[in-house]
Amino acid sequence: MTTFQDIFKNAFLSGSATDLSLVGVLIVMAMSLAVAMFIYMIYRTCYRGVLYSHNFNVSVAMMTIISAMIVATISSNIILSLGMVGALSIVRFRTAIKDPIDLIFLFWAVAAGIGVGARIYWVVLFGNLMVGLAFWLLTKLKPRKLVYLLVISFKNEALPEINEVLGKMNYIIRSKITKKDTTEMTLEMYLKDQNLQISDRIAQIENVLNVSLISYHGDFAQ
Repeated sequence: MTTFQDIFKNAFLSGSATDLSLVGVLIVMAMSLAVAMFIYMIYRTCYRGVLYSHNFNVSVAMMTIISAMIVATISSNIILSLGMVGALSIVRFRTAIKDPIDLIFLFWAVAAGIGVGARIYWVVLFGNLMVGLAFWLLTKLKPRKLVYLLVISFKNEALPEINEVLGKMNYIIRSKITKKDTTEMTLEMYLKDQNLQISDRIAQIENVLNVSLISYHGDFAQ
């Protein structure tokens, strides 16, 4: 006589990883690879930071494939999914993500991998196209004025001439370090493309030791 306990046990153990056919596995892996390459190209094309990290971009792409593989493995077996959750709970990621855009790409890679692994291909296709298009359009909306850090190292005698060159430009003094007769000053300012020669003009001033103009994206080490 079949009891309710037997029915529940059979239903609980019914799924297995062998439910996935070879063709199904190949489709999932091929789809995840295509999505990973799409995310890789979008990150590479739309990156606007100071230092592009190829290793990070490769890691984002690989996360899509790995997420798809995990979801495809556990989606047909409840016991295996519980074991996988327990195994992944001991993993600790200690890499600091400083740029919010990098965090969005990581989340995108995981979401795309889950969609591919669950074999919801239409959602993955249209979702990735919309996210990629949004990133591309938003990065093309480049403001006319960009934020720069102007770092000037000079002897104190050059300060009046430096102030004269800066003139009526809007800037904020981020830091000022004085050592005996020399000063290093960091200014945050908005500049148009035709105003980038200001560093050359300041460098020509007598008693100016060093001038650096750095593209600034909001992170400043105090």
